[in-house]
Amino acid sequence: MNRRNKRRGVWGSATLLAASLVLAGCGGGTAAEGGGGTSEGGVPSVTAATIPVTDAGPIFLSEDQGIWEDHNLDLTIETANSSPNIISAIMSGDYQIGYGGVTSVFQAVENGIDLQIIAPASATADDPENGINDILVLPDSDFQTAADLEGRKVAVNALGGYAQLLAMIAIKEEGGNPDNVEWIELPVPDQPAALENGNIDAFVAGEPFGTLGRQNGLKTLANPHALLSDGAVVGGVWYANRAEVEANPEYYEDIVDAINETNTYAGENDEELRMAIADLTGIDQDLAAEIRLGSYGKYDLSKENIQPLADAAVEFGLVQNPPDLDSMIWKP
Repeated sequence: MNRRNKRRGVWGSATLLAASLVLAGCGGGTAAEGGGGTSEGGVPSVTAATIPVTDAGPIFLSEDQGIWEDHNLDLTIETANSSPNIISAIMSGDYQIGYGGVTSVFQAVENGIDLQIIAPASATADDPENGINDILVLPDSDFQTAADLEGRKVAVNALGGYAQLLAMIAIKEEGGNPDNVEWIELPVPDQPAALENGNIDAFVAGEPFGTLGRQNGLKTLANPHALLSDGAVVGGVWYANRAEVEANPEYYEDIVDAINETNTYAGENDEELRMAIADLTGIDQDLAAEIRLGSYGKYDLSKENIQPLADAAVEFGLVQNPPDLDSMIWKP
């Protein structure tokens, strides 16, 4: 598969998720073709959409390994700037699968978007102490624990999203009240400068910005993953339109098999994965060699591996009702 021809970007304004409901029945191919139709060679097509973050590295790595071709699938990867963009396009039939944090799926389903989680994408690090979403503060900060962030400004990439949930977990577990924090929505690349300029007091660091921050002297105030669970949890998933999954189960089984092989390969080939991440994100390969990564290919798609985040999403008000994981998780 030619990477140059098979990767596209779809940057643009977000479409309201509610509009997706109207479009839900409009897209997709027949069961014989697969939900994405077929390529010029008659192979079932799959368009996978992802935000360009480190946890999307495995699927980019899989392009060069021919994994999708081995499963008789023709893969195209698109990058988008938000989960709402991806979810809307999945429901309209433009994409067959999308990558995102489980909290985005919980919120979409609660708002009437009928998504199905089909495969794990990434889990937190095997060692929770090796945080991949630390809360960072200035090196001379007087803050001692996350509880000290009450009354302060904390930056996250999206209000009510996964990063904010992690910070809320840390603040509560260390004795504070996250309701007393001023949450500031900032693009991830802008957060370190905002901290240096005094516009915020802390930010939830996604990679590579966590490693960059620590290299530049920033201090880890708290590691939310270690406070969330004693072990790894599945935080990133691949999801699809439930109607398409039910209409094309064999096609989606092939997709799940390809994803699982992709994750296993990524977990067993760290150096290649880091090179793919450098290509995807545009960071220097030396930095890619140092960044902290989650776990790939070790944790299956199960209720037990997602439950801690589902419970936290309810506890902190990101969703109003407990997610029905039994219904949400696809069982081929």
